[in-house]
Parts: sequence; C-alpha cells; structure tokens
Amino acid sequence: MKQIKRYAVILGVVAFVFAFTAMNVAAQDDQMMGNKMGGQMMMDKSKPTVAIIRADWCEACQKLEPTFNELKEQYKDRLNFVVLDVTTDEKVAASAKTASELGISKFFAANKKNTSTVVVFGEKNKISFKTTHNYDREAYVRAFDEAIKMNSMMMMKKHG
Repeated sequence: MKQIKRYAVILGVVAFVFAFTAMNVAAQDDQMMGNKMGGQMMMDKSKPTVAIIRADWCEACQKLEPTFNELKEQYKDRLNFVVLDVTTDEKVAASAKTASELGISKFFAANKKNTSTVVVFGEKNKISFKTTHNYDREAYVRAFDEAIKMNSMMMMKKHG
C-alpha cells in the first residue's frame, strides 16, 4: 500500500511538472505569435511591413520558410513582419482579424487563397512589392532594401 501511495505521489509530481512545462511553452508560443500576429498593434508604424500568407500544408511555404526565417532575423530592426496563417479556419479568422487591425483586410480577403504570397506594404499600406511562389532570396533582399530606402526618404521629407 505504501508503494502505491509513493507511485501516486510521484505520478502526481510528474503530472504537475509536465502540465507546468506545457503551460509555460504554450505561453511562450502565444507570446511569440503575439509578436507576429495579434501583437501587431505594437508594430513600429515608421517601418514598412512585410506580410506573408502561409499554411502548414503549403509545400511552397515550407520551401520558403528557411529563407524567411533568415530574412526576418536580418531585417528585424528595419521591417515589420506579419504572418497571415491560413492553415485552418480558426487561423484564417485570426489572420483576418490581424489584417483588419493592420488596415489590410481587403488585401487579405483577395489573397488568402494564394499561399506563399509575400507583400511589402509601405506608407499608407501601399503595396511596393508582391510575389507568389518566389524562392529567389535576392529578389526579397532587393525589395526589402528598396522599401527601407523609400521609407527613409519619406521620413526625411516629413521631418525635414
């Protein structure tokens, strides 16, 4: 009987540790997704925004993902990045809400079925670059650099 109680206590502790760890990981995931998705109200409006329409089931998106992870890291201080995930109906709804908050709901409604679409929005959400199924890293670098350059010129005009 003592051994059963000991196993029950050990099992309870293990279950608690597992549940606590799972909640912590989920909170971190929510925080990271908040930075990408729902937290976009905190985006720096002085920077151009790169929107990516993606889905887990999209092979082109999977192929593009490593390149975009590198580009996000490279440009994180000069561009905003938003991921509009269309993997499930729930994610489409969340992405539609994010698009609405960013003022790009018409764009999202018109393009949500075009996975692996990448768009650069400049001032007043004007599209400066749009492509789909494009794996050319240098094309993105040129587009991002051009958006940053144009944004800098606009900022200088406003403040100069």
